[in-house]
Amino acid sequence: MSFMKVAVVIAAYDEAGNIGPLTERLVQTLDSLPEASWKLIYVIEGTDGTVEIARRFARQRTGIEVLYCAQPSGLGRAFRRGFDAVPGDTDFVVTMDADLNHQPEEIPRLLASLRESNADIVVGSRRLQESSEHGTPAWKHALSRMGNRCIHILLGIRIRDLSSGFRIYRTGALRQIAFKSPGFAFLPEILILGASRGLKIVEVPICFTFRSCGESKLRFGQTGIGYLRLFFVYFRSTLRIVRQRHSAASK
Repeated sequence: MSFMKVAVVIAAYDEAGNIGPLTERLVQTLDSLPEASWKLIYVIEGTDGTVEIARRFARQRTGIEVLYCAQPSGLGRAFRRGFDAVPGDTDFVVTMDADLNHQPEEIPRLLASLRESNADIVVGSRRLQESSEHGTPAWKHALSRMGNRCIHILLGIRIRDLSSGFRIYRTGALRQIAFKSPGFAFLPEILILGASRGLKIVEVPICFTFRSCGESKLRFGQTGIGYLRLFFVYFRSTLRIVRQRHSAASK
């Protein structure tokens, strides 16, 4: 196995109850990766003390960087800041939620799947037969299902869990994707743009456990509007491509 450089990017907004356990588990998991060096980049927003906890870990352990802004800017904008901070020689970029929905211990398995399948993006999926999901509120489950289904129908994207934030990207592939959504809709937008560029995207089952501490930052109305804007932009683009192909074929 060749030496690899891994960066983990996590956006956290008022996650004081989760950031400590998450960091401890992440450091232990990343240290266990064979033939690898790592960097952990936190993009923290809010004023509940999350940043102080993260900075304490950063003082104790090299490889942890903390970017901070008190005012929330939106999930997409926060991750864009984190991606911009990824060193240029990084091989793989891992993203996951800050609320322990995702299990850090699954990172090695997702990373192995990406390398074995020669994929550009691996998505930790809640929608595969081997996946497990625990404790998700009905409204959030319904919103995720509805959003995924609409994208499948309107845009022809065959990925089952477009809204999962647990992913691993080849850094070169991630750099090709210029997403625009400022909020949660950036997650499906990245995969829509990646698929349009012919990137290989693979789904891998994960164990998803809904947060036991703190409050979800996903808001039904705000997120729904973001998804509608996404549908409008990319459905119009897809429809234009289909019409162009039909016109060319009829000549």
